[in-house]
Order: sequence, then structure tokens, then C-alpha cells
Amino acid sequence: MRKVLEICLAVALLCSGAFAAFIQNPIPPSSKQNFFRDTDGDGRMDRIVVRFLGAISQDYIDEKIDSLTYTWVDTTGLISHFVAFPADMRLDTTNVRQMLVGVNQKNFERITTISSAFMSVRPYGRVDLYLADSSVFHVVMRDGMSPAIREAHLKSYRGNRADTLQVNFTEWAEAVDGCDAMLEFKKTGDSTVRYLPASSVEWSQLATKALFIFDKDLSLNVRLSPGDSLRLTSGCIKDTSSNTVLKNGRFVEVDGFYPFLLNVTELVEDEETSVADDQPIFELDFLSEEEEQNDGYHRWRMTMEVLGQSFEDAVRNAERMEANAPLDLSKLKITYSVRIYTNLGAYVAGTSYEIKGSDSRFEHKPTFLSLRWNLMDMHHRRVSTGAYIANIFAAVEYGGKVIYRSDLQPENLSRVFGVKRR
Repeated sequence: MRKVLEICLAVALLCSGAFAAFIQNPIPPSSKQNFFRDTDGDGRMDRIVVRFLGAISQDYIDEKIDSLTYTWVDTTGLISHFVAFPADMRLDTTNVRQMLVGVNQKNFERITTISSAFMSVRPYGRVDLYLADSSVFHVVMRDGMSPAIREAHLKSYRGNRADTLQVNFTEWAEAVDGCDAMLEFKKTGDSTVRYLPASSVEWSQLATKALFIFDKDLSLNVRLSPGDSLRLTSGCIKDTSSNTVLKNGRFVEVDGFYPFLLNVTELVEDEETSVADDQPIFELDFLSEEEEQNDGYHRWRMTMEVLGQSFEDAVRNAERMEANAPLDLSKLKITYSVRIYTNLGAYVAGTSYEIKGSDSRFEHKPTFLSLRWNLMDMHHRRVSTGAYIANIFAAVEYGGKVIYRSDLQPENLSRVFGVKRR
């Protein structure tokens, strides 16, 4: 009976505040309930949460705690040591055993995981709590941050083929079953948040990147464009610690260019054998849609539609202009450059042009701007049947700002084509 009474007394003592004061002076932190948080969902750690084994107060924080030190990855990609003082700490009003430590997230890299094997830096995320009486507690931390978007790059083909969006995450990420769309977006100048369903998603080997492929027949109001804003759908992406994306996460601006549909001839069938004395090696043509479609296969061309509705919309989007705002064509410049080689690498011919949007040959209407090669080398001699390589470059500028560069797309750097003489 005496032993039973001793056990009951011990249990009562365990449940009393007196016991907490007895074993917790000072009060140590928990070993399991301390977290790094990203409260605004922008992909940068902005809060440290420390759980204590007993109740604390704001006075306890102000009087008993000297500082808290932690390591994290800074914006240069290196591990740095940071210090927080009681002025940065406050009692959690929802939990009297919990302290919230605010940190300056502007110093941090976009990383939402602790000591990841995928990171090239040494382990980071060590936290130590220093008390006024010189006691030191090593605080065991856990990852309480959900994945976020580091950057997003779009290739938009304006309905001619499927658009693709490369999304880089702040850590290893995985789709949550049951979600129709992992992404949400807002059009430039529109506050409406829309789902962005993809027809397929291709994940990288380490699951830190994903390529979203969209239906090419999507209407314009539900199609993503460069300059729009993007975020992860709440609850649809998780990490290895099962942290899922929070509601009302931060939007990220979508980077990218509209590929301006730079078309290049793949096969030239030529019946001419002689060369007129006044025939140039290269010519710049301003073609109507009908002329461009009826051009046939007797010339090699690189062609882009200029001043059509989609072209002008792309310029306005890049410049963040209002829909249908008039363009100052004197600010518009198109650059073409081509260097042609044999399949063995011997130089054949080359040229470059710069054309202003105000050029009268555009006639202020949609025009297919075409750089034509008349199948001659630099000595004005006709080339023979065979395979050739064209190193091409095209750029569109508005007001000195580059809107499009063909060399940002690997498939546009070099084109192989054939010449066939009859």
C-alpha cells in the first residue's frame, strides 16, 4: 500500500506546475518540436520556432535569453552564421511553451530544406540558444517549410504547338494525389487567380525540377504568358517531410520569351544553273501572307511574321503595356544574321541586316520579313547539290530592350538543310 501511495504522489507531482519548475530551471527546449518556417511561401526561411518543455512568458524571453545563433545558406550560396536577440523573439500567443524568432530573410537563398543531400554546400541549419546565465542549449531543428518555386521559364508557341514551362523548386518536391492542377496563375494586370492544368508533367531525376507541357489548343485567357505570375496550388505539392504547400503562397513572375516563329527552309529544289550579273547573294523581302505561302521550294529563307496581332501582343506583354496600346514603330528593331557552311564546315556565305519597324516596306501591316539566300557563295558562284548548315540569329528589340533572341533556343542556333539541283 505504501508503494502505491508513493507512485500516486509521484504522478501528482509530474502533473503539477511545481514539477515543471523543479526540473526546468532554466526551461530547456524540446528535442522534437522545433521548426524552420517559411510563413509567406516565397521559398526563403523567415521564422524559427522553438518549443520549450514548460510554459514561458515574454518576460522570460526578455530576461532569461541572451541570444540565438543559427547557420543558413546566404544569397551567395555560402553557409553563414547569424544571431538573433530577444528583440527579435516573442511568445507565441497560441502556445505558451513556444517562442517565435523572426529572421531577415533577404539574406537567404531560396531553400526550404535542411542539410539536403541535393545541395552542394555543407550541412546548415544548426541552432544554439544562449541564456543570460551562460547556459547553452543545442536546439534540434526540423523542416517545417513547404516547397516553393525558385524560378519558372516559359516557352510559348502561341497555339502552333504545345507550350512548355520549366519550374525549378526550392527542394525535392512531389505531386499530391487527387489534385487536378499543381499550378495557379494570374495574368498581367489581372487579379483573378486561375488554375493552370497541364497535359503532362516530366520530373527531373532529383525531383527539383519539372517540365509542364500544356495543351496547344488552350484559349488565350487560360494560357500562361511571359510576365504572368505563378504559384503552387495549396496542398498539391509536398516535400520529403510531408510539408504541403500553404494557402495564399507568394506568386513568382514567369520568365521567358515568345518564340517568334522563326521559320527556316529545310529543302531547296533549284532548276536554275546560271547567275545574273546583278543578282545579289542575299535579299531581304517583305512578303504578304499569300506571297509567303506561295513561295515554294526554290529559295532558302529565314522568315518571321512582323506586325501581326500576336507579334504586337508579345511586344506589349514584354513591355507591360495595356492591351491594344499603340506601338511606336520607330522603337522597334529586328536583327537578322546568317552564316552558311557546307556539311564539312567550309564557309559559303553570310550577311546581316537591321530593320526598323517604321520601315515603309512594312506598310504598317502584318508582313513576313524574309531573308533569302540565292544559293551562291561569296564569289557569286552557284552552290552544288548537298547538305548545308545555317548558323542563324534573329532578335527583336523595343526601345532598346531585347524582347526575343533566337539563340536562347538551342534548336535555333544551327539548322541543317539540303540543296537539290534538277
